[in-house]
Amino acid sequence: MKNYKEFHNNTTIIQKLKKVLIFLGFKKLISKLISMILFVILKSKNSFLRSVVFDFSKNISDIIFYKNKYGERFCLFTNDNIISKQIFISEEFDLGKFYKVINFLNVSKKIENLYDIGANIGTICIPAVKRNLVKKAYAVEPVRKNFDLLKINIMLNDLKDRIDTFNYALSSEDDKNLVIELAHGNSGDHRVRLENLESNLYNEKSRQLEKVKSKKFDSLFKNLSKDKDLVWMDTQGFEPLILDGAKNLIDKEVPIVIEFWPYGLKRNNLWDHMRKIIEKYKYYADLSYNEIILKKINQESLDDLFSNWDEEKKDKTALFTDLLLLHNN
Repeated sequence: MKNYKEFHNNTTIIQKLKKVLIFLGFKKLISKLISMILFVILKSKNSFLRSVVFDFSKNISDIIFYKNKYGERFCLFTNDNIISKQIFISEEFDLGKFYKVINFLNVSKKIENLYDIGANIGTICIPAVKRNLVKKAYAVEPVRKNFDLLKINIMLNDLKDRIDTFNYALSSEDDKNLVIELAHGNSGDHRVRLENLESNLYNEKSRQLEKVKSKKFDSLFKNLSKDKDLVWMDTQGFEPLILDGAKNLIDKEVPIVIEFWPYGLKRNNLWDHMRKIIEKYKYYADLSYNEIILKKINQESLDDLFSNWDEEKKDKTALFTDLLLLHNN
């Protein structure tokens, strides 16, 4: 009887093992089919299909890996519906403006160094260096998660020797504890929170907070050249205070591109301050146009600029552009 039970138990175990192996084989087949489908989709340029894959990946992981046609490798946030998603779908983010500026400046200069302020996960500095548009980049990113992914992406592209990283929030003073509002679903909308802010249009008051140390631009970067350097700044309405700490940058007449976002500037009570900053330059170009058209900075041209992009007059809140600021043409 004992031998029969042992034989029966062994037979049952063997049958279960067979079922498991069959199931695993089926799973392996399904896995291969899914891999083949994903491969076909990722090779496809169909933005809808790529969007579906990106959205589906949120259920699997916080990070998704992507390699574009230029050989640039990125780890992307699957919960970032703006920057990471656009890179996954369109291969790049905001690089059209960068190419436009570099090509324009290199007519009379030879830009070699990029100062990427608000570098995020490396969406500008990595392609700029990898494609040899510049020789060297200095990437400043205050948000810890962005900064960690920035460093990973730099390593993935073998650019550790060509991109230096700094985990600070640039400001008008050194070594202050600043507070960052962390945006959900948009890794490019984390912002420095100033005191006594009234506007809460994007539900900013409910955002998770993170502390970061401040540094002045002039404290980090000393040897600047107006013919070899370019500053690229996107800091969600905090730009005027950063430029308050960048007197040397302005005095050295280094070309600079800054985001111009009325809502962010007004929320930080820096709308008028931004105008005073721009008045320190001689020319500006609105990069929302297809070509770079320099306008001489005077009262009339600034009135036009601030009026055209004033969201209160346009009854919109998402109006923004980028400005190229120059001391000479």
